[in-house]
Amino acid sequence: MDASYSGIIYRLLRNPRQSLRSLSMDLNISAQDLNYRMKKINEEGIIKKYMLHVNPAFYGKKSLYMAFSGDKIYHGRVSSVIKCLEKTTVYGLSGTDEELNKKSMEIVDMLGSPEMRYMPATLEPGVKRIKLDDMIIEQLRMDPLMRTQDIARALNKKYSTVKRRLDYLIEKRVISIIGRLDLSKLNTVILGIFTDRIKDIISRLDESLIIINDDQSGISLSIEKDIITAKSVIENLRKIDNKIEVMIIYDYEFFE
Repeated sequence: MDASYSGIIYRLLRNPRQSLRSLSMDLNISAQDLNYRMKKINEEGIIKKYMLHVNPAFYGKKSLYMAFSGDKIYHGRVSSVIKCLEKTTVYGLSGTDEELNKKSMEIVDMLGSPEMRYMPATLEPGVKRIKLDDMIIEQLRMDPLMRTQDIARALNKKYSTVKRRLDYLIEKRVISIIGRLDLSKLNTVILGIFTDRIKDIISRLDESLIIINDDQSGISLSIEKDIITAKSVIENLRKIDNKIEVMIIYDYEFFE
């Protein structure tokens, strides 16, 4: 797949719920041309699926990331699995202190001591949770790309009410819609970034960030056009935060 498709793929990762009309205007291509390219992207399975991620802090929970090296895989319930080069797999967990302790011990018993253990600071997302939020999230769990008008119809709510609240939840990073790429079919590189200084790195990565857990700390994913660019990005990030953990990802999945 040539570079002319990269703009579409990148924008779909940044905003999977963007309308095709808006996307064609952003790319300055006709709707017919966009439909042809979208069809080819779908036929080739470039984007395997879309996943919903809800910030655990929205439910009063904490996050924990643990990286393990080796061929063994943990198949129990986790919130995310991020597979990196050098046979390193990062497991994301969410829950109370007690739940995280119990689950992490279970994983360690199976996989051994982790190479990295990272618990980002838990910050309130600044959104007061209301019943409508849970109703919207439940619909998105079934279909992360469900159209806003269809969500409103399913909930028997006004379109304007649902749209306003959904846009707000996305803006505040309470929810994220994440596209799972088949990286074997692309030349791009995805970086997994673990840092407590996200605010400091956002300006360096604003054009390539596809996921930000929150504005302070956590995991972020950045898409880079090739390995040379990725190497330069990693070097620059380490100048900002010498404790940062950056990994090259070849597959990733979010379950909640």
